Amino acid sequence: MMRALLVDDETAFAELLAERLRARGIAVRTAYDAESALALLDAGEEFDVAVLDVCLPGASGIDLLRRMKARLPLVEALMLTGSSDVRSAVEGMRHGAFNYLLKPADIDDLVRELRAAHERKLRQEENARMIEAGKLASIGRLAEGVAHEINNPVNIMTNAAGWIEDLLDEPDLASSPHAAEMRRSVIRIKAQSRRVREITRKLLFFGKGLDPRPGPVRAADLLGEALRLLSDRAADLGVTVRLDAPPDLPLLVAPPVELRQVFVHVAENALDAVEYAQPPATQRELAVTVRVDLPPPGDAAAPVPGGELCIAFHDTGHGIAPEVLPHVFEPFFSTRPVGRGMGLGLSVAVGVVTALGGFIDVDSRPGDTTVTLRLPLPETPAEAAPPTCQG
Repeated sequence: MMRALLVDDETAFAELLAERLRARGIAVRTAYDAESALALLDAGEEFDVAVLDVCLPGASGIDLLRRMKARLPLVEALMLTGSSDVRSAVEGMRHGAFNYLLKPADIDDLVRELRAAHERKLRQEENARMIEAGKLASIGRLAEGVAHEINNPVNIMTNAAGWIEDLLDEPDLASSPHAAEMRRSVIRIKAQSRRVREITRKLLFFGKGLDPRPGPVRAADLLGEALRLLSDRAADLGVTVRLDAPPDLPLLVAPPVELRQVFVHVAENALDAVEYAQPPATQRELAVTVRVDLPPPGDAAAPVPGGELCIAFHDTGHGIAPEVLPHVFEPFFSTRPVGRGMGLGLSVAVGVVTALGGFIDVDSRPGDTTVTLRLPLPETPAEAAPPTCQG
């Protein structure tokens, strides 16, 4: 359904016009000046087309159009004007309005223009998606090439470190006063090599996409493994980690390695939020809860016929600033200190979840952030999953 915003200072006219548009299947919200219209946008209201009176009290319809386009560039606008205001209406078209109509506008003409404006908005959104997909594909190819180039020297470094470790077992080197320090250096080289390999693994995933070999998996088992992988870091930070998953959860159908990595990425970001909270968090906690959302009985038109598995990661860290929140899933975007991350973890996570037909919600305020993964359950129960690895 098309969503329209009608802004006109003539209250009776605006309300009557809104009712006539609603009768024609258009969802309409009304405002009577520019500030109240902008307040609706600030409150999170979304619109496809705005119908703006040129002459408004305070800021004009043209001023409102400029400010609205700055916030929501793809929203289309129609200008309503008296015959003496045509120049202003044409000025509105220079600022991105789709068209203008003279008051009192014929309702059929207005509906026709609204639908044409809505169609243009849909085309622009599709073009934007295609451009974004092209950018991501280019980044993916670049990431894959970089990962391959890095892997070769890292493999040599890892093998060389292993060779040094073997040599240190030889009697003449084992008795050296520097043997202990050399062993510590070898351990650090191998640890950093593993870190680089993990980064390149993320880059390769970003380039190639989802593993095409999904199978039935127990989400609680994978969550437990992911949290165990991070248990040392959580202990160092003094973060209490809790997992609340009811028994007998239905099985998901997903690639287990990639899904476990999703859980690791989301949990890692939660620990980052706690570690870098300013002022430091007094209560340090990461709580993971799992629940099943089933569609109403007999609802064949439910968006997810088999229901959803909802996995919520709640942390008590610094929260996500409103201006940062729209960017957290973008590749290579990171608020961590320089050198502490590439900004690929959540990008990989949202890629996997989306490929599985799910999505991710983020609700955040200072000291209280919840990231919820919603994964569709199969309409028919999946076959029993084999035991998962404990590594």
